[in-house]
Amino acid sequence: MSNPDAKRVVRSQIRLVMLAIVVSLLASSGRLDVAISVLLGGLCSIVPSLVYLRIAGNVKHAAPLVIMQAHYKAEATKFILTLLLFGGVLLFFKDLSVPGLFGGFIAALSGYWFGLLIKN
Repeated sequence: MSNPDAKRVVRSQIRLVMLAIVVSLLASSGRLDVAISVLLGGLCSIVPSLVYLRIAGNVKHAAPLVIMQAHYKAEATKFILTLLLFGGVLLFFKDLSVPGLFGGFIAALSGYWFGLLIKN
């Protein structure tokens, strides 16, 4: 992951998920299940983003068709991995705050878009 824009996006996602965890702890009077749900929701977005970067970032100095195919493959993998992670979290974590889970996911997704829009 040598692309500075990609690093900025992932850092932005992590920062916003951490902020969402702090906010969830304050809003829920320190309930750890809500904070863990927010963390898991954030990871359901951050981990697929890292996998996307690994797949698409391996193709450098190639024909445009090869680069596009790598991005299509990376996006399909990201989508499937996101579904699998959500399914695994919902299946294996019984004391889960669903609003916290989706709140963490939305925080990470907004971090993705803010990371692309805001240049440091």
